[in-house]
Amino acid sequence: MSERSRTSLGSIILVLAFLIMVQATGALAGFWLPAIAPAVGNDLGLDPALIAYPVLILYIFAMGSSLAAEGLIARYGAWRTSQIALCVFALSHLVIMTGTITAIFLGSVILGCAYGLITPAASKILALIVTPTNRNLIFSIRFTGVPLGGFAAGLVAPVVVIAYGWQSSMFTTVAVALTLAIAMQPLRHVWDAKRRSSASIIRNPLPDLRMVWQLAPVWWVAIAGLCLSAVQTTLTTYTVTMLVEDLDYSLIAAGLGLSAVQIASVFGRLTWGWLADRFRSGLAVIILVSLIAAMCALLTSQLTAAWSKQAVLALCFAFGFVGMSWNGVYASEVARLSPPDAVGKITGACMFIVFAGVLFGPVGFIVLLELTGTYTTSFLLTMIASAAALLSTYLAMRAEKNQKT
Repeated sequence: MSERSRTSLGSIILVLAFLIMVQATGALAGFWLPAIAPAVGNDLGLDPALIAYPVLILYIFAMGSSLAAEGLIARYGAWRTSQIALCVFALSHLVIMTGTITAIFLGSVILGCAYGLITPAASKILALIVTPTNRNLIFSIRFTGVPLGGFAAGLVAPVVVIAYGWQSSMFTTVAVALTLAIAMQPLRHVWDAKRRSSASIIRNPLPDLRMVWQLAPVWWVAIAGLCLSAVQTTLTTYTVTMLVEDLDYSLIAAGLGLSAVQIASVFGRLTWGWLADRFRSGLAVIILVSLIAAMCALLTSQLTAAWSKQAVLALCFAFGFVGMSWNGVYASEVARLSPPDAVGKITGACMFIVFAGVLFGPVGFIVLLELTGTYTTSFLLTMIASAAALLSTYLAMRAEKNQKT
């Protein structure tokens, strides 16, 4: 395939379709266990709330693997790295389905190692096909795989568990991941043509983090990503519990609130990506997203049972439209601000920083919850994180301007 045909509309659509499916499969694998937590807890005699720990383990190991991704990308290519991640997703669920606490821990470790690979690999591929006029939208379209995978897990997993049991249900993700990995194989020679078979898989990731630190615009964008990932994680983790505990909603009604958040994120990712390309400023869009997210968090802190359900659902939708929708523009800006030959390295290092926000956000939320006693008031921490993201993005804009002058 020629260089020109790679950037044709058909080529972009095909590559995007595969990368969306890879991202969705990763989300499907990551959300599957939380979606069936009651069944797992009943079988193992555990509190279903403890399922939060495998998710924590997943992100801890995703932090490390995002830094290590560049070694695999250099040696095998970004396309093959995506296939490897899919196969490791399958392996993780084969381990978890053996049904012991130890297996769940080990499977979560394996799952995290795979999850950290997919964004650096995807960014490396997308950097080859995007243009300045479509970059943010293309990256944002790819990130719609996250809510789509999460939605699929919530919709499909409970049904399969009822029919076949929780352990057998995990064959679903195994089959999806392996089928997709095989389907990607015919295009491997196109997108991995520049791989270096002599490249070392094991490499020191510290220079990548140092490079992020030295590139001031990238550094501040990475910090904004850390803050926004904390916003996103607290929103998805505590929305249902907040509505049940503080507003006395039924579990089904609270689930509608979370569904509104997830559905809004699909539309939000597409909208913000399009606007960033339309106005040629992804950083300005991230500032706007952060501002609206701070406002939504402030309103959430004021929620009471006196609010109508329609108003609460509208707030959930608005919060999801911003708090869950920044990822594509963020990844696009990281790629734009990176040297062309270091997109994979810098994306991996930035994702390491982003995953740190996934860990610290819920921890800070729980601390504030202990102090305030209500979930709604604790969303003030989310407002602070949104404001910090806004400030960091503004500093990124200033740093980029200073570089040009």
